[in-house]
Amino acid sequence: MGALFDANFNYLVTPKLIKIVYILSMMLVSMTSLGVVAIGLWVAQLRNGWLLGLIIIGASPVLWFFQLLLIRIFMEAVVVRFKGVEHLRVIKDKI
Repeated sequence: MGALFDANFNYLVTPKLIKIVYILSMMLVSMTSLGVVAIGLWVAQLRNGWLLGLIIIGASPVLWFFQLLLIRIFMEAVVVRFKGVEHLRVIKDKI
């Protein structure tokens, strides 16, 4: 909590919150994927819509995987950026 009020920005909050953001992102992507499956089931029960419904249902896991992959890549890029700053701070302190 004290890091939020650090006006000198000596303590970084983002690396501590990145785990929570990643878990919330995974939950959001999973719920979205379940919504796509529900839409696929709805389309499949329509007259002459069974094939399109099956395609939508089949595409849902693929979309889920790629969305999670993109989120993971973004989160790792953020973490790498902050780790680099931490390492530079250690090097600066040794000088």
